[in-house]
Amino acid sequence: MYELVQHQKERNLVSVSRSGIDNYSIEAFVLGVSDELVLLQYVYDFNLDGLMVLRIADITEVRCSDTCKFQRELLEHEGLIQQIPFDMSLDLRNWKTLLAQLSTMYPLMILECEKLDDPDYIIGQVEEVRTTAVAMQWFSGTGRWDDELASLALEDITSCQVGTNYISFYQRYFERTAHRP
Repeated sequence: MYELVQHQKERNLVSVSRSGIDNYSIEAFVLGVSDELVLLQYVYDFNLDGLMVLRIADITEVRCSDTCKFQRELLEHEGLIQQIPFDMSLDLRNWKTLLAQLSTMYPLMILECEKLDDPDYIIGQVEEVRTTAVAMQWFSGTGRWDDELASLALEDITSCQVGTNYISFYQRYFERTAHRP
């Protein structure tokens, strides 16, 4: 965790690995750290692609390689570093506190439970954050809202994403078609 805090202070672009969960590393800037969670500005193909929150327990390696340093310079020259919300402050104590905050700031989010025998992926709108679970109104890849709420155990959540390009496309679709949210 100290390493994450140091990268946050230095505003380094880092590569985050989660062996056993994801075969690919995540390129990101560290925006916040707690004992349980890390808040990241996700970077994908040199684009700032929303916020991602990961469980600390799942992180197997954090690196700031020469490639990361060079790519950070490229992002700087493109003016993207100034767009990163380094001063963002969220309560990262646990999933309950974090999801309660994010659900008031972002209408849609993706939650993943990647370590289950049958991994779960939900995109939708948080309806209620309970003591041990979150209830979400979710939609399919074809933009159809399901009548039933999905319930995810907080202890199973490995990743949360908000403000990504992927989510924004669905958000604009719902706004154009006057569907939820």
